[in-house]
Amino acid sequence: MEHEVVGKLRARVAAWRYKNPARSLKVIAVAGPYGKTTTSLILGEILQEAGSSVMTLTNHGCFHDGQPISNRYDSSPDAMQHCLSVARKKEVGYVIVEVSEALVASHVLPTLPLMMSIITADSPAAQALLAEPADYAVVPSGFDVAALGVAPHQAIIFGDSDLAEAQIVKVTERRMGTEVDMVIDHQTKLSVATYLIGQANALNVAAAVSAAYVLAADTSTFEEGVARLERVAGNYDYVPTEAPYVIAVDGATQEKSLELVLGSAMKLKKRRLLAVVDASISNEFYPLVKQSADRVITVGESAELPGVEQAADMKAALDLAKRGAKKDDLVLLLGRDFAELTPDGKTRSHEMIEAPGE
Repeated sequence: MEHEVVGKLRARVAAWRYKNPARSLKVIAVAGPYGKTTTSLILGEILQEAGSSVMTLTNHGCFHDGQPISNRYDSSPDAMQHCLSVARKKEVGYVIVEVSEALVASHVLPTLPLMMSIITADSPAAQALLAEPADYAVVPSGFDVAALGVAPHQAIIFGDSDLAEAQIVKVTERRMGTEVDMVIDHQTKLSVATYLIGQANALNVAAAVSAAYVLAADTSTFEEGVARLERVAGNYDYVPTEAPYVIAVDGATQEKSLELVLGSAMKLKKRRLLAVVDASISNEFYPLVKQSADRVITVGESAELPGVEQAADMKAALDLAKRGAKKDDLVLLLGRDFAELTPDGKTRSHEMIEAPGE
């Protein structure tokens, strides 16, 4: 309890020190166990295409109108209030904040007057965000809009459910991108295409488009806005290689996100799917990976499962997969460790594969 009191005090003091910059900004917060970084970045691009200046604060860094201000953003009260102060000085139209568990623990949320809350999927951080007052809410299918604390016309549900007000009616998955057809409010038809790959990114696009629609952004800008974002490091991210097989990395660790990325990989592979699972993924999800992949390699010691191979570390696991991969196979590196960002904006997977001698 004492630690919580001190944390709340530090958050209030940081806001006071920077003269409560959020009070003069339109703050949009995005929470969920997966998809929040990508949804934040896509929404930022749509709003920029619609003519607004945007600052985006994610675990990939701090960006102003798509340009990095810093490579790292640590979610602390001082870091948050400093970025918001910069946004105020630059007269930014919108600030989009990714709500991580660390941000919730920092007690920063109560110091931010929120214009909009966006939920990509349910999680403790999502529930913490929904507990804070906001003018608008964007939630996936399955949420009770009546319980959100906003007027019905200021909330929207997205997804492929018939009850969704922003309904995904068709997703076309390709090896170099995804096409998403939507109907909003049962009358507005939208077709957008993204360079991002897979079903998970179709949901991220739907969340961002729904938010932009509620904010009354010009729908004619949605197509170009979505297409502006060409890559999110560690999000079904191809790793350049001269090998005759394909290597991709995805930071999925949750059951639903693993289902989505594995489902897309199975559709998009040309031949076999070889999955390499790092230590950030729980043993309980190994059967899920095994039923999708032709070969599964795990990092570190884990519960034995027939047909699952083990390697001592990430490099050993990657080397094992590369030795076994054949022409047109897809080697999928899964987990937070493989997708961890390096200072140059790549992932650890890119760094390992591009290292001399690889």
